[in-house]
Amino acid sequence: MAQRLEDRVAIGAGAGGRTLSKPRIHGQVVRAIAIRILSGEFKPGSLLPSETELCESLKISRSALREAIRVLSAKGLVRTRPRVGTLVREIEDWSLLDPDMLEWSMACPPSPEFVRSLLEARRVIEPAAARFAALRASARDVAELEAAYERMERTPEDLVAFNEADVDFHRGLLRASHNLIFQQMWTTISAALAYSFRISTGQARSPADSLPFHREVVERIRLRDPEGAHSSMSRLLDIAALDLALFMDG
Repeated sequence: MAQRLEDRVAIGAGAGGRTLSKPRIHGQVVRAIAIRILSGEFKPGSLLPSETELCESLKISRSALREAIRVLSAKGLVRTRPRVGTLVREIEDWSLLDPDMLEWSMACPPSPEFVRSLLEARRVIEPAAARFAALRASARDVAELEAAYERMERTPEDLVAFNEADVDFHRGLLRASHNLIFQQMWTTISAALAYSFRISTGQARSPADSLPFHREVVERIRLRDPEGAHSSMSRLLDIAALDLALFMDG
């Protein structure tokens, strides 16, 4: 007889298994169901399989399943209706910017609608952040942006290193804005970047194509040119928009 997932986790944890199994199984169950929803296997407006079916397919107990459903409900993915079952909610009800949701979404094929929405958010947030950075950035902020840019310039053929430097560049931009709300939006921006990296990997365009635009953003901020920084950041995001257009046409 197949072991339940929580039993396998507890056994594998050794002497401390009883303490560690519950949080580990809980996270695995929540993630497994969430990914099936986010990937479209369980569609909005449909009912999840019955408790019996889910417990059997996931090899978990009813208590583990119910705990997972409570978490998914709190994130807006599902709603439990007495004598009906657990309903998958419409996408507009999902907490799409929740850090867990963003992480789970990366395990699914990119959604053109979601990627487009993230890009649209970036096109509002980041040019404004660049404008504020030109007004408020400290010498240290500018130095960190320059350092991130220089790392990108040195590693155009190393996709992993280039992307890491790119992430640091955009995080540094939000930090340099000295706007607390923009800084808190980093999770959203990082998810948008992660999607952009996934999409652009399959395109012919070289990462180095964006370097002149990154350099111009840094220069406009260094020269305390808020409108120039805003325009330069907007042009940089045109590159991401091009990747998205190629992805959606592909």
